[in-house]
Amino acid sequence: MNGLKGWCAVLDVRPHGESPESVKVLRLTLPNDLPGDRREQVKQKPVGKAFAMVANRSSNSHSLASECIKSNDGDEEIIKVYLKARAEGSMNHEEHVNQLKSEVRYIQEARSSLKKLREDLSSKLENRQGDKQHAQVVLEKQNGSWLYPEMLRADSWEDQEEDCSGEDVEKIRQTAKRLFTKLQEVEKRHQLERKTFERTVSQYQEEAEQTSSALRRAEKSVVEKEVQVDELQRLLAGMEKEHRSLLLKMKEGEAELARLRSVEGDKLAEQDRSAQLEKEVAMLREKIHHLDDMLKSQQRKVRQMIEQLQNSKTVIQAKDAMIQELKEKVAYLEAENLEMHDRIEHLIEKQVSRGSHSSRARSKSEYVSSKRLTGPKPLPLIRVVET
Repeated sequence: MNGLKGWCAVLDVRPHGESPESVKVLRLTLPNDLPGDRREQVKQKPVGKAFAMVANRSSNSHSLASECIKSNDGDEEIIKVYLKARAEGSMNHEEHVNQLKSEVRYIQEARSSLKKLREDLSSKLENRQGDKQHAQVVLEKQNGSWLYPEMLRADSWEDQEEDCSGEDVEKIRQTAKRLFTKLQEVEKRHQLERKTFERTVSQYQEEAEQTSSALRRAEKSVVEKEVQVDELQRLLAGMEKEHRSLLLKMKEGEAELARLRSVEGDKLAEQDRSAQLEKEVAMLREKIHHLDDMLKSQQRKVRQMIEQLQNSKTVIQAKDAMIQELKEKVAYLEAENLEMHDRIEHLIEKQVSRGSHSSRARSKSEYVSSKRLTGPKPLPLIRVVET
């Protein structure tokens, strides 16, 4: 009996000049490993490969396109898809990658045990049956579903049914049960992580809404302060104009006083006029001094308002940056949730296909006639994982 073989490889693919943290690749592949005369027929069918890449690519790095590699079964196309990821989430990606590695190792161990068990059963049957033909199980992918066409001979299955011990059947059942338990644990863990991601996304959305409302209030306050600054500047311009006119009057009074003082004679009227002009000059100086104080006070107020306006603009810019960061976090968590969903669906497909294969093999042992199963042909599984 020929068992199904699968392999998983973790690759580190990055362009020339990029650091090892830039690109991380998780590669899951299920090639066909077929015996005898079925190898040439299945070699014509496409082999699906999926690459999950976690990438933080620099702006000057060149893009990686699809590649075509040579293998024993012909050309195989490697499709690489990059999605953005934040640098601070690299540890989270490493944790998911390590978790997937452990799950892949567990699946490989299960496959190895199943393969060893099949080889033991096959050796027992070969020792007892001699030159009788064994069942050939071919793994094909057709139209999105896995199909197991089997060509079984009646005499071979009769002998297998007689010689297969109850202990071996029990081992197969225990292995299938263990794998199913592992699948349930992975599903539960995925549900918990999904709920955690949803809560985190909702929390970030609420923070973004609160930040947006605070930003709107700050913008409204900035507009009001700008109006106040314009009003103060207008008042300041009026005060400066009045100050210039008072200076002009003071100069005119001083000139008149000097002219009167230069006039010959000590007439009373002239003295009174001189005294009056002196009083007016003193009053004007007092007013000028008072206006100077008011002008300095208004200038200080204007400077304070300008500083407040600049501080408000700085706060608005910080809020904008925070909103953008929260939006990027929301997009990142949504992409990571989709990634985990795709991964668990892929593991479920592999577990279901393996479970259906073992149950079909046991049910087929109760029939004597062989029958070839036909079905739709699946397309290659191409998973898009955030990097």
